[in-house]
Amino acid sequence: MKTNILHPTLLLSFIICLPLTVNAYYHLSPYCYCGNNPVNCIDPNGEDIVVLNYGTGTDQHLAMLIQDENGKWQYYSVNGNNVYVSGEHRGGRTFNDVAVGSWDSPEEFLNSSYNVRNEDSKENPDMNHFGFSEGFQIPATPEQDAVMRNGFTKIAETEYNLFNNNCATAVQKVMIDAGIPVSKPTMEPVTIPMPTPGGLVDVFNGYQMKCDIKMIPSSAFKSIMNWNPAGRYIHK
Repeated sequence: MKTNILHPTLLLSFIICLPLTVNAYYHLSPYCYCGNNPVNCIDPNGEDIVVLNYGTGTDQHLAMLIQDENGKWQYYSVNGNNVYVSGEHRGGRTFNDVAVGSWDSPEEFLNSSYNVRNEDSKENPDMNHFGFSEGFQIPATPEQDAVMRNGFTKIAETEYNLFNNNCATAVQKVMIDAGIPVSKPTMEPVTIPMPTPGGLVDVFNGYQMKCDIKMIPSSAFKSIMNWNPAGRYIHK
């Protein structure tokens, strides 16, 4: 059936009854976590995230700490589990890490026995095999945390690809879905199809944030810090 754009004079009668999507925060700046009012609208539960950065040159990795429903910090990492060359595994690990651990703070994670890289850590689920020494903590809401947890879980179930589905792109994709910028953001209109007596029409349903995604972890880390001025750099 042919799809048409709804005439402006009929738009309001439909849009009043429509729920906005999770990304339809068109009245907010895309990197503001507290309704443009950081003095009165603080995040009392501390539901933040931390982007973890490791290495330089050809040995780099990006991962995340995301808080669970109880405020505990958990580790999320896509590790190149399916990357083999001549029968030898060349990825970071042969498995992904999703919702691992339960730390009270990012600093506790950085100094934990789990955050270790040594000769035995690659196949050891009790260590993350990267030994991160730096990260960037960004304010987030419980709803944003939930979006990122669910998104990372889904990405970890897909096939790793060095160019468009790697450790860095996974972090950036879930942040964008939650409305947290990773590079210069743009706001694009979102429409959803709605049945009418005249057929399906595309109805405006708010705005969705878009950002360019960087493939290299260290470049992505610098860009994320640059576009989240409310964040905090932490290090071991």
